[in-house]
Amino acid sequence: MTVSRAFAAVAACLALCASTTARAGELEVFHYWDLAGDARAIAFLKATLTQEGETWRDFAVAGGGNGMALTLLKSRVAAGNPPTAAQMKAPAIAAWAQAGYLTNLDDIARAGRWDKVLPEAISARMKYNGHYVAVPVDLHRNNWLWINARVLKAARAKAPTTWDEFFQAAERMKRAGFIAVAHGEQPWEDLRLFENVVIGLGGAEFYRRALVQLEPAALSSPTMERALATFRRIKSYTGRSTYQNDWIQASALLTSGKAGMQFMGDWNKPVLMEARNTSDFEFECLPVPGATDAFVFDVDSFVMFKVQGEAKVGAQRHLAAALLRPDIQERFNLYKGALPVRTDVDLGRHDRCAAASRAAFQHAARTGALVPSINMSQPPPVEDAMRAIISDFWRDGRVTPATTIARLQALAASR
Repeated sequence: MTVSRAFAAVAACLALCASTTARAGELEVFHYWDLAGDARAIAFLKATLTQEGETWRDFAVAGGGNGMALTLLKSRVAAGNPPTAAQMKAPAIAAWAQAGYLTNLDDIARAGRWDKVLPEAISARMKYNGHYVAVPVDLHRNNWLWINARVLKAARAKAPTTWDEFFQAAERMKRAGFIAVAHGEQPWEDLRLFENVVIGLGGAEFYRRALVQLEPAALSSPTMERALATFRRIKSYTGRSTYQNDWIQASALLTSGKAGMQFMGDWNKPVLMEARNTSDFEFECLPVPGATDAFVFDVDSFVMFKVQGEAKVGAQRHLAAALLRPDIQERFNLYKGALPVRTDVDLGRHDRCAAASRAAFQHAARTGALVPSINMSQPPPVEDAMRAIISDFWRDGRVTPATTIARLQALAASR
């Protein structure tokens, strides 16, 4: 979609939203889940709430939660016509709560024992001034490396646990005629890949200093220089000369046997599982090289806006409580590819990668190797700026590591 068409779509939606105020008791849910497992998960949630007597109306915007989606949401709220609930990452929650737009969920949280069943690293991000204002729905691990097992075997390579082994495997795949690394060309994918390189080369403490705290010394360190060099080196194994594929198309390269490896969070897993169930595709899930003990986490959550009317409030409270019900947590995250965010949900119906992910999360939480993804730690304007900086470096070989480091330092200084 071109920029002009995208803005035209937003304008049309603004006009529609202004003229179609939700009916009493109706759930209007803002989200940006429109692909693969994401779309199936939200469809399941919609069907469940509908079966339980609510009327669900999608307020769906493609393309992620920042940019035009955030502009559209702000316009709705400013006009006094907020949706019932909105999908939102943790850094934005506090700003909406501080402005007084979000409803207090403490009584629902007490009834559901949220403080007991949610990891503290997650529950703390759902609160403002100690009060729940958001509901988490899933727990993703970002630092996964997915491998086509047949390509690995055909290239006579071994599954890598170090960066040296990774580049050896990539070289073998490339020489055997495969694309070594499937990578889509959406800027957020570049930033996620960069996160993986930083955690794999620098470990959790360096990652925290560099990408969470934006510490100048970490940003200008030799470790960051190595991370940028490694990041750029990976590009030579992506077989890319144009910038058109999205992550779904990149995943198709992996599942079809054209590519051997892919860096991606576990929202990718439903795509891989579907291919495994309908073809001879087999895959392995490994932590990013060098990051076996680390866990980069990403959580989707919903905030509840203040709404008027007993029926609307009742439907909203039903939704808030339902999002963390064990039965919904299990099935929603089977569709989503994520872990249930509740620690007490059994993983018996989930796959071996999910079991490995939960064990890794628990270990990382005990050892201090649990770190948030950039979109869980930086407010939208900072995340957007970091994405642009890293994507520019990835796409333009003329941009030097020194220039990129200087831009990151300038961003840190301007926060």
